[in-house]
Amino acid sequence: MTKTSPRPQRPPAPLVQFKGAKPPAPAWFERALAVPADTGTVMVEDAMIHWKAWGETGQPGLVLVHGGVAHKDWWDSIGPFLAATRRVVALDLSGMGDSDHRDVYSMDTYALEVIAAGRAGGAFAAGAPFVVGHSFGGFVSLATATEFGADLAGIAVLDSPVRPPNEQRNTPPPRRGGGVYASFDDALQRFRLLPEQECANAFLMDHIARQSLKPMARPDGSEGWTWKFDPHLWSKMRYDRQSPAEIAASLKCRIALFRGADSALVTDEVWAFMRETFGAGTTMVSIPDAQHHLILDQPIAVAAALEVLTGPGWG
Repeated sequence: MTKTSPRPQRPPAPLVQFKGAKPPAPAWFERALAVPADTGTVMVEDAMIHWKAWGETGQPGLVLVHGGVAHKDWWDSIGPFLAATRRVVALDLSGMGDSDHRDVYSMDTYALEVIAAGRAGGAFAAGAPFVVGHSFGGFVSLATATEFGADLAGIAVLDSPVRPPNEQRNTPPPRRGGGVYASFDDALQRFRLLPEQECANAFLMDHIARQSLKPMARPDGSEGWTWKFDPHLWSKMRYDRQSPAEIAASLKCRIALFRGADSALVTDEVWAFMRETFGAGTTMVSIPDAQHHLILDQPIAVAAALEVLTGPGWG
């Protein structure tokens, strides 16, 4: 009989060590959370879409789009830093955060949600805004730029791996979520980043994890907690896939590309392909000491780069 090697042990979830307590946070993050934010909703194709916004309406606009199974509060360490000179709007895409779930999800509908939330939140009040998307949100930003790019000042795509057609995923990601936990702390300690990586800023992981949960009855009728995102999100997703060359040719506004310099998804090979696809003149930024979740690894660096990028001098 052939012996098989034991499966490598999965490391503990990052918040287990805190046993439900909040990790200590630096003063700059406490100041960011203290920046006033407006909240609201907008209806898009029969689904209620939630948004939050920092800064005064009438300033140049910026719309922030979170990653897959994430939510608008992922931007809480970045949006407030840009609010002094911008109207910054972050939305919950349908099926995620506080927004409604759908029977079918598509990039076309997500693009509509970005534009609708941006308008409802005041990002268009001073003219064409920028759209910034992380990971899955970067692909949503690309879809928004191909459909509504004439109404945008530009987009920034943060660690979204644009690969050759033969290397693109052709099956949906595995099902996530759906479990109902006995207590908030039990659920909190199950939180993991997707894809998994180490992150030195435990206070940010704790913050987004706490905003990721909602109460739900357990099968026995007792109170429990579950994740806000639709556990059937990926199986209900409908893709109208274009080749990278077609996407680049369809863009109706400027584009900038970001990655974490240590990203496991946007590798040097993928980065070179993206440079070739979108053109040598494309703005490309590698954030040092950051992996895929660069907005958690280096939020101040990302905020500073976006402040320069979305200023009047770009392009």
